[in-house]
Amino acid sequence: MKETTQNGYDKAVNRVIDYINRHLFETPDIKQLSEIANISGYHFHRIFKATIGENIRGYIKRIRLEYIAECLQMTHYSLDEIAAKTGYGTKHALSKAFKKHFGISPSAFRAQDRDPFNFFGRGERKVIQLSVDIRQIELKKLVYIRIIDWYGSPESYRTAWKKLGQFGKKNNLLNHSTEFIGLSFDNPTITPPESCRFYACFTVEEEVKPTGAFGVQHLSGGLYAVFTLKGSYNKLLDMYYNIYMIWLPQSGYKLRGGSSFEKYLNNPDHVAEEDILTEIYVPVSEGYKQ
Repeated sequence: MKETTQNGYDKAVNRVIDYINRHLFETPDIKQLSEIANISGYHFHRIFKATIGENIRGYIKRIRLEYIAECLQMTHYSLDEIAAKTGYGTKHALSKAFKKHFGISPSAFRAQDRDPFNFFGRGERKVIQLSVDIRQIELKKLVYIRIIDWYGSPESYRTAWKKLGQFGKKNNLLNHSTEFIGLSFDNPTITPPESCRFYACFTVEEEVKPTGAFGVQHLSGGLYAVFTLKGSYNKLLDMYYNIYMIWLPQSGYKLRGGSSFEKYLNNPDHVAEEDILTEIYVPVSEGYKQ
């Protein structure tokens, strides 16, 4: 396949994925999505599956239900409230779809361990005394390249960051104010780890035209709980375990809409491993007290 053709397909799929992320429960039909991609319906199905690894209907259904599972796991919304919020209408319709996908009812899922597949490997995790800074941040414009793989998968991440850096340099988009961001979309205690979506990003001030695999999107502003890790990226799993499994349930805050992200404050190739600095941003709102 010609590079220009593949770039066109990547750009089209990025447009559709970003649209789905913003309108997950608005039930767009396939015709509408193929029009957004500017590709015929027949070819759109084939190109989407070749790029993402899932057919479009299955992809939308899965990430909707995974969002609902996270609501059950991380919030105190009732099934009626979640059903109304996510377009299922009634808790009975939601329960039927949820059980068909996960093999367990929503109420049973909520009652079980918050990490049923032991993604965090709790016996191996280190309990950390966290220091948190609650910040209000402004909207950020991002250039990204998408990764679908285990969070932190060495080969996938190394390749993606290299391509992103080359794109930024080639187009003179990098300067002293550029921030390097890692944007996470999925909860790996719910989403199959190999299907977790991650965007390697850098910030820009000016408008940038999406090109091939390199998309453009906004990172919403708002209230975030910010945690700082000093040291190896290998310690990130310990940080996330402590944030989501220990700090959050006791914090008086709840998760709100939006994605958690990481901001990389220095270049790991230019500092000793113990001096690497990473900020972890978790979108929160006030409201729940134990």
